[in-house]
Amino acid sequence: MRTIRVFGTKFEADTAKALLANHHIGSKVEADPAAQSVTPNLVTEPGFNLMVIDGEIEEALEVLGPLSPELDELEAAFYHRRFVDRPTWVKVATFALLLAVVVPIGWQGIQLLTRVSSGL
Repeated sequence: MRTIRVFGTKFEADTAKALLANHHIGSKVEADPAAQSVTPNLVTEPGFNLMVIDGEIEEALEVLGPLSPELDELEAAFYHRRFVDRPTWVKVATFALLLAVVVPIGWQGIQLLTRVSSGL
């Protein structure tokens, strides 16, 4: 058996193991015994190793998929609309909020400058 992936949590490793079991691929999860006990601060090797039988490694990697998602998937997951594309009410509310914060601060700044300059 060889390690094909290292997961950060036991849950992730067990989920991958269950996925492989659904495809009739033999696997097991191994980790430092301290990681599963009450003393995780004594872990010498972090992570949970997913191990697969040598003859089924390629099939297991195909079932698990790539390590990182495709760029298109990332863009779809984290797509943010530009400010100009937002609804009108959002633009108006944003500008109103900015005015409600910036104008009073600016007014106080001008008053402070006039007091300081008149005191000189």
